[in-house]
Amino acid sequence: MITFTDRDQDPSAERTIDAEILVEAADGGVLARCDAGRLWTIQPDQIVSRVEQPAGPPIDQDTMARRMLEELPSGFQVYRTANYLLLHQGNEAYARDCGVLFEQLHRGFFSYWRNQHVELNEPRYPLVAIVLANHDEFVRYASQEIGDTAKSVIGYYHLESNRMITFRVPNIERNIATIIHEATHQLAYNCGLQTRFADNPMWVSEGLAMFFESPDFSNPRGWRGIGRVNAVNLGRFRRYVPSRPGDSLATLVSDDSRFRSVATAENAYGESWALTYFLLRTQRKEFIAYLQQLSESKPLSESSPRERIEMFEEAMGMSLQELDRKFIAYMRRVR
Repeated sequence: MITFTDRDQDPSAERTIDAEILVEAADGGVLARCDAGRLWTIQPDQIVSRVEQPAGPPIDQDTMARRMLEELPSGFQVYRTANYLLLHQGNEAYARDCGVLFEQLHRGFFSYWRNQHVELNEPRYPLVAIVLANHDEFVRYASQEIGDTAKSVIGYYHLESNRMITFRVPNIERNIATIIHEATHQLAYNCGLQTRFADNPMWVSEGLAMFFESPDFSNPRGWRGIGRVNAVNLGRFRRYVPSRPGDSLATLVSDDSRFRSVATAENAYGESWALTYFLLRTQRKEFIAYLQQLSESKPLSESSPRERIEMFEEAMGMSLQELDRKFIAYMRRVR
């Protein structure tokens, strides 16, 4: 149990959480995970009191729903599915459509990894999605968490709060890929495939989300696309190949800087999808071993660029240069 001043709200207000301490810094600051799954980074000067006791069990859907309704502005309602809790602003039909997609993904995600003989955990915490009424409401809410980026996206998964946030759009079919993409992030971080606040290479996180996102509009429900060729990202990758430098794989694997620049982000996303697709098709055993090694990373740990490359090469059993030759040759044949 830890009581601290919450700088995101009133700096003088105190908050008490039932939490598990994941990391404790030398100066007394902590990274704590509360019973709702939220991660709190608490500086030593914020801590009012701390009582050492075993952390309680995660809260259930009923308790999560009650807390969310207390936290959010008035007007929100709850829509439940078997595995998800959706908070919406009166747009229940749209929340229901999102819930159908989430449940399809949940089944497909666990089925896919089960078929690869990967043991995943059922999520410890209720899976929460906030569905705002429109773009203005979304920007108002999301700008508090992701700043100006809120103006240019239609949804995101928030690592700290462990929630998905999106809004009602006129045609859900146009946005299925984004909804599934963000829901994949949430599942990956809640089933043990990835660890929040650990050193997760962005090409892995984004590559996995894109691998699961491909919409299939021949399906009446709009999506069943795990592992299908992602036409958008295949196009991105093909446009990149003619100017692709020889160290492209090294820069993708060693750090995340290409994702953070407008000039290089599109190429980084396209190459991440292509690399993930290639590895799951041709180096599945090695890639899964690599994912499992990454999943054991500790929160707030950080690897150097050289360490990232060495870990990847060791898991694949070959140098980046050899893998790159196989990668490009394979992707030239993909249609």
